[in-house]
Amino acid sequence: MPMIDDHIRALKDEAPRVRQVAASALGNIGDPGGVDPLIEALKDGDVMVRQAAASALGSIGDLRAVEPLIEALRDVDWSVRSEAAPALGSIHDARAVEALTEALKDEDWMVRRQAAKALGRISDSRTSEPLTSLASEDEYRWVREAAVYALGKIGSPSAVGPLIRALEDEHYGVRWRAAEALGKIGDERAIEPLRRLALEDEKEAVRKTASEALERLEAG
Repeated sequence: MPMIDDHIRALKDEAPRVRQVAASALGNIGDPGGVDPLIEALKDGDVMVRQAAASALGSIGDLRAVEPLIEALRDVDWSVRSEAAPALGSIHDARAVEALTEALKDEDWMVRRQAAKALGRISDSRTSEPLTSLASEDEYRWVREAAVYALGKIGSPSAVGPLIRALEDEHYGVRWRAAEALGKIGDERAIEPLRRLALEDEKEAVRKTASEALERLEAG
């Protein structure tokens, strides 16, 4: 594995840019032999290297990376935390649920967004309640949208009420995601709210998605 070895050696190069490129390359190659060196790179003094290492570990998907990536969710730099979250989502390991749930409270909206999306990929029903709060209370529509998306992926019946309320969100992206999620969950409580949305929403994309969700529900 000469190419792998070259990139692993490059992780120790004195130039941060070289280390960053090496980390990204190891992620693209996807060989498990790069996992331990990339875990070590999560402690690199350069933020761009740590970002690249977190992303690469997510691409490889090895379970050895779970605990180090959980630790990276506490990195001092928001951009590293925002790479660690989707990496954990890609690995789909339940050990990450508690840390990702805590990351829903992160001070940076991008980290909250990525944590919500990651929890949707892991799909643990225990996270429905914190995601519900995020979907209705976060000030950033991108975060609310991600939380609604995650609730749809999890598919818990307890999310139906909050998702119906999300159909009235001020931003069309959240309404669109809520309609899509309700169509996937398939609870008949959503029929009338979706019917109203399909007829009355100001955005054509939302009306179309609501109509499609309604068709799924009415088809049983």
